[in-house]
Amino acid sequence: MSARTNTPDRLNDDGSRTIKMKRACNGCGELLGDITDSEMAAAIDGRPLPDVRRECATCGPTAPAPACIPVVVLAGDSLCLQFECDHDRADDDSHCDEVHEETICDTHSTSVMAESGFDEIVHAEPWPCQAGGAS
Repeated sequence: MSARTNTPDRLNDDGSRTIKMKRACNGCGELLGDITDSEMAAAIDGRPLPDVRRECATCGPTAPAPACIPVVVLAGDSLCLQFECDHDRADDDSHCDEVHEETICDTHSTSVMAESGFDEIVHAEPWPCQAGGAS
């Protein structure tokens, strides 16, 4: 079982409370600790959160390996993805020819919320996934 950071709530001088979002086991609901940047990015982007039953003391011993989930993403230079490149485009609503679709394994890829506000994949596990044995 991996140990997550578990940041306690903080009572501020003005009486307000600062909290860190927590992640619960998707098997039994037990709180596991702080949500990771990758989980936060997935939630904001509307993607499913990864199965974390293996991190839970109760569910971990019998939890199956997380299933590989294919997802189609846009790949390319960040300027091209944000429509800020100087490459030719067919119209203002399309990406340039430097951007393409790619299928990756969402389960074994890692993403973070970039300063731009977009979900940025920092490690893409190609599909079919070799990390989890998907086909």
